[in-house]
Amino acid sequence: MSDDQKQSILLVDADPVNQASVRDVLKDLDVNVVVTESTREVSELVILYDFALILLAVDPSNPEAFATAVALDNNEKTWYVPIIFQAESRYVSELLEQGYASGGVDFLHKPVKPAILLAKVKVFLELDARQRQLAFATATIQKQNLKLEERAIRDSLTGLYNHNYLLEQLARAVSYARRYNSPLSVFLLDLDFFKDVNDSCGHPFGDFVLKEFARRVEDSIRESDIFGRYGGEEFLVILPNIDRKQAEVVAEKIRKKVAATIFAKDSYERYVRVSIGAYSGFGEETDSSGVIMDYVDNALYQAKAEGRNRVCHYQTPRGGRGGDDHICDVIGSTQQNHLNATIEKARAMTLASFEAMVHAQTREYEIFADRNTFFINVLDELAKKLNLPDQLIHSFRRAIKLHDLFRCYIHDSSVKTEGPLNEEQEEMLFDQPLMLRELTTMFDFFASERIILYSHHEHYDGTGYPDGLKGNEIPMAARIFTLVDSFVAMVTPAAEKKGKSREEVEEELRRCSGTQFDPFLVDMLMTTLENYDFFSKEEDD
Repeated sequence: MSDDQKQSILLVDADPVNQASVRDVLKDLDVNVVVTESTREVSELVILYDFALILLAVDPSNPEAFATAVALDNNEKTWYVPIIFQAESRYVSELLEQGYASGGVDFLHKPVKPAILLAKVKVFLELDARQRQLAFATATIQKQNLKLEERAIRDSLTGLYNHNYLLEQLARAVSYARRYNSPLSVFLLDLDFFKDVNDSCGHPFGDFVLKEFARRVEDSIRESDIFGRYGGEEFLVILPNIDRKQAEVVAEKIRKKVAATIFAKDSYERYVRVSIGAYSGFGEETDSSGVIMDYVDNALYQAKAEGRNRVCHYQTPRGGRGGDDHICDVIGSTQQNHLNATIEKARAMTLASFEAMVHAQTREYEIFADRNTFFINVLDELAKKLNLPDQLIHSFRRAIKLHDLFRCYIHDSSVKTEGPLNEEQEEMLFDQPLMLRELTTMFDFFASERIILYSHHEHYDGTGYPDGLKGNEIPMAARIFTLVDSFVAMVTPAAEKKGKSREEVEEELRRCSGTQFDPFLVDMLMTTLENYDFFSKEEDD
């Protein structure tokens, strides 16, 4: 072991005889003994060496030794280094109290008694060795934890921030904007026709496109902006201190940067375009993170409905804070109404076709008829309490119909099962959000319903699936759907089992408040139950 790896002991003593005695006693130990005759040199030596122990000679005529001990005890670098005072036997009793008050841990008599000195030095060297081992182990664990934390917030493919971390940062950005009265903009980006890229060129090329796309976006934003992969081919950009006009410039810069050059790797070449949904808020009027995500998703949906490869800024409804101009081409109210009517007709026709297909396959959907009506009645009353917009209420109605039609389509036997589900039923139930997302992804005009159906099995305490989202990470629409759907399931008879009574339902809601359900929404539903009797019909039956 080299000298710089050895443990070091500092001996502060002007007596050459004692110096020699101490050196002789410690000669067989693998330690580096540093000797100084003056306490004035101690402050410099503790910077050069990481001492395991300090042997400090004292006597009544030298108060500087105790002052040095106090200074060492108050120094952040040396407060933990043990100090053993050495004094002639005749002075020990006189100096003992002052020595311990100065931070010393022990006293040794002069002249040195080799066995005692050696035993005490070994004890403190062993303690120092263990402290060093512990410090090294702690540092190693901290490094590993930092790596794990970094992995936990990063997407494995692109290296960008992942879904959960982005939502955390969005909530912080909203809080900052409100507190400091500053602007905030958010983009949700989606690669156009990315499924076709994977299907025609293969997933390895698709992965390359995602990584290259991420690089191009990073080149178009500031280092202070937060950019990550929201999921699949969707990406989120959070831009603190960026107002609407500035956001328009940045969003267009991103769109043009992506479209400017071909994506090429090996034998594949593809032009890729991106649609962007944008939101901008300011100060205390900045919406909550959950609402913002709904807004940018709606704006993204509009960008796709208008032809893709464009940017649309969310327009706050009913005379809200948003302006009248889009980043994309301005659409007049007549054209917008026509577009909305066309989209609504497409939704209705798609639902009707799906329902006809399910009816051709099975008549099981009839068991959901009363349930659907009850769901809508409960939702309508709760929506009044929450002041939900009509657009969202229509999305809920479509979502419950898609949800139940799909369960019939895949022959979900859990619908008619009383008691615990078997393993096959549990697996199918777990896969349903993923299958529903895949189904609705085929039709861009079901974007809002996709958010609801994909996340409606998430629990408020983070124990749900498929993403283990927690609290406000779960879209508000999905939290509402989960509560109403569960309430309807409690009240509506299933198989040979009667629905729960009012008392049983209220007890179940309270029990699951804060775990499965959003406590605020539970309170709103409980208030709704007080004003509207959903139980009379079921109890009469």
